[in-house]
Amino acid sequence: MLVKVVEGAAITADGDEGLRAWDLKSRSMIAKIEVGDRGSNTAPSCIAVDESEFERGLLDVALGFDDGSFGVWRLSTSRRRLEQRYRHEKSSNGGLMAMAFSYPFLLTATDAVLISLYTFDGPKTSGAEQRSGKADAASDRTAKLSSPYLLTSLDSHTSRPPLALSIRRAGRATVASVAYTFSTRRGWSIGLQDLHIRQPPSNFKAVPEITTTRIAYTAPVETSGPSSSPLSPPATSRRGPNRILGEPPSSAALDAADSDTTAVGPTTLCYTHPYLLATLPDNTLVLHMCTSNASSLSISDGIRLWGHTSGISDAEITARGKAVSVSTRGEEMRVWELEGRSAGVGSRSVEIRPWQSPGGGGAPNSLASDDSLDLGDPARDWDERRNWVGFDDEMVIVLKEGKGARESLLVYDFT
Repeated sequence: MLVKVVEGAAITADGDEGLRAWDLKSRSMIAKIEVGDRGSNTAPSCIAVDESEFERGLLDVALGFDDGSFGVWRLSTSRRRLEQRYRHEKSSNGGLMAMAFSYPFLLTATDAVLISLYTFDGPKTSGAEQRSGKADAASDRTAKLSSPYLLTSLDSHTSRPPLALSIRRAGRATVASVAYTFSTRRGWSIGLQDLHIRQPPSNFKAVPEITTTRIAYTAPVETSGPSSSPLSPPATSRRGPNRILGEPPSSAALDAADSDTTAVGPTTLCYTHPYLLATLPDNTLVLHMCTSNASSLSISDGIRLWGHTSGISDAEITARGKAVSVSTRGEEMRVWELEGRSAGVGSRSVEIRPWQSPGGGGAPNSLASDDSLDLGDPARDWDERRNWVGFDDEMVIVLKEGKGARESLLVYDFT
């Protein structure tokens, strides 16, 4: 099961139940829709949500699949309905492992770390079709998207999972970011690449332009032998507008690390500018602060965050400076306050403990895969796994896998 949480709503996707939206306050399902062909073994492999219109009751959900295909669906909370806006055919480049979506831009990554940047404001898109992306609720029923236009692709033979994708607005520009891991001679590093995109003036026949590419990386973390020296930044060609937009995009290496062995490194990466958070196999997290503008990109030295006593399975971070992490086994969860960490102040976190009351607030409720609601058992079951964690201002949501691969969402409500 894949999960995203947006201000009191949870979006889930899996091969059996399709795409579903939940109201976390009432623990009820808002809408449901199938996302695959009947009888197909294709399953969703990654998810991204564009919440820019959530105040109007609209969410756009992008799903990537293990056959390389992807699609976009729109949730209307007022109509309690999910509708398909676009579906892309499968690809020979392999399954998708990560995505980021902020209309009109979609960023995808395959298992082989092939990064593709698309825009739904392509050269073949008409004005009416473009405006449908920001249609009002009354005309939302026919808000279909045309095929996206591939702006560029980035290929790497040395970077490896985990990675994190992000798309954000920065003044008049849009920045698409790729945070990734790569091996060094005796350890590993984290790299970050920013693509600055400029929207054209009000001309529906033009396409967005990639104006700047910036790359930064952390100092290598040594895992064996003598420390290696910092690597030189990878060379990324500075292509002119005609070559970027007028020809099939050429591959650009994300990094050029010379690696003799595959080093142990982060198990997960989370990036929400300016926070870059990595979870490590030694039960700790490392926080980096990123500074980005049109002329430079830099990553601060890492600050180690201590507190977990067992292996961390996942973490989530927000631009407001808060993060949450969960251990694979047991009920160990921590909420982190990240503001001020770049000044070298020690980490600050609070452990979340379920209130073991038979029916009171604070106890976890479960949204199970069969749509049933039941009270979660706060007792620690070491045969269960916590595979994912997410949160908003009032809740922490954990994806639990129990015996027989049965999955459910545990909702911890602090209101």
